[in-house]
Amino acid sequence: MALFRRRSKASSGNVSHAVSPPDQGEPAAPVIPAARAKATAPQISGDPETVAEAAEPQPAGVFVSVIIPVYNSMPYLTELLNTLELQDLDKSLYEVIAVNDGSTDFGGEILDVYAKRNDNFTVVHQENSGWPGKPRNVGTALAKGEYVFYADSDDTLGTEALRRMRDFALEHDVDVLAPKLVPVGGRVIRTSLFSSTQIDVPLEQIFATLMPQKLIRRQMILDHDLRFAEEKVRLEDGMVLAGCYLHAKRVSVLGDYDYYYIRERGDGNNISAQPFEPMGYVESMTHISNTIRANTLDDPELGRGLIAGLFKRKGLKFFAGERFLKYREARAKLWTAAFGPYVQEFLAERTGEVLSEHDAAKAAAIIAGDYEELKRLAAKDDDVAGRPELIKVTSKSDHFELRFSSPAIGPAPRGVYVDERETDRRLQFPIVEQDSGQCIAKISYATLGASLKGKADIHVKYDHAETRRIRMPANVKEATYAGAIVFRTVTGALSIDLRKAKLA
Repeated sequence: MALFRRRSKASSGNVSHAVSPPDQGEPAAPVIPAARAKATAPQISGDPETVAEAAEPQPAGVFVSVIIPVYNSMPYLTELLNTLELQDLDKSLYEVIAVNDGSTDFGGEILDVYAKRNDNFTVVHQENSGWPGKPRNVGTALAKGEYVFYADSDDTLGTEALRRMRDFALEHDVDVLAPKLVPVGGRVIRTSLFSSTQIDVPLEQIFATLMPQKLIRRQMILDHDLRFAEEKVRLEDGMVLAGCYLHAKRVSVLGDYDYYYIRERGDGNNISAQPFEPMGYVESMTHISNTIRANTLDDPELGRGLIAGLFKRKGLKFFAGERFLKYREARAKLWTAAFGPYVQEFLAERTGEVLSEHDAAKAAAIIAGDYEELKRLAAKDDDVAGRPELIKVTSKSDHFELRFSSPAIGPAPRGVYVDERETDRRLQFPIVEQDSGQCIAKISYATLGASLKGKADIHVKYDHAETRRIRMPANVKEATYAGAIVFRTVTGALSIDLRKAKLA
């Protein structure tokens, strides 16, 4: 693991909280230097290079710098600041750096109020740059912490979040820590990633989240010159996070607490809600894919898998089902033309090894620019994405036997996962028979009894697709054996209760 220098606990002292607007001449590229000169003036320019040169020497004890780009986010901003003010971590161990990116509401004044009453809050006021990249770079240049944490100004943190993250990062020497995100206001995210704590998360899994709300070792950012793009480009956070994941010696997920509440704004002003521009979006995808390729030269198959996963999550969504079918023809063809060279560059060879048959057919149609074929494939998406459904569960002499259906034209089932809810334990069992869209899996009593003690959820593992929870219709009978119960949850999913089981 990477060396981690444990710092003594000490107060950070007073800092200069009010920061003058930046020089708005020719914009400089964001620079995050490793060393800083001592400040010689009370006012600091918002330009990243000048800010870095004027920053105070790094004090002992600052563990994390929470960096917040702020633009017209009232009244949500006060909620975030309140949760940061109320953190139960000693204030000498964290700082808050808010970069007001030319807000036209009264958010700038609110920031100054909080900075005045909190010695560990710093505010930078600058003219609007139009995107979160420059504020994040400015905040990173000012940061004194061993780690940085990028928060958005319309979200909130649990009051124990920083302390819990610090304890875990120190104990396990983590380079990147993904804390549990909780969606609010209708926000949709992949919450399954945070279902349990994992000390070492495989790259294939962590690449499913490219959002910036992570605890990241600051020296790694400096050493590899990882900067956010400052122009208005999509996936600018993903470009940085991809570099962090690939350079990190340890990436972890922390799922034991509601750390970060990520909001869908009622006014529709989330960056993610803004319109997509196809060519620029694909350029960002290309940047991330080139980063993956350059950092997996010793394991090109891993690189191909990561790029394929990126394309499935971030690219194929534009060609999916109703979304694609509702596009006007000109818009659909624009997306197809934008992605054609990308798919040809990264996924044209041995496509079936990294994509399902259905997705590989879409990739081929994108390369060919075949709009009619893409429409035909999009019309089948609902059938392909269907959840597996339990037909019958039976208790045998040494195992539970599950018979379930799976979409015939979807990805191929390869096994069954049993995931214990309260731990990160996962057991895999084979599919022993498969025919005409039906599968049979055997779940061994001995294996269950030796490994699991609580409630567990049952999923199907697929080739080149996300796992899917098995649905259990109300008319299918439960099964029991020696205190173990295979049952239907209130949401109609298949689970198993081992709390009273005597299977060993």
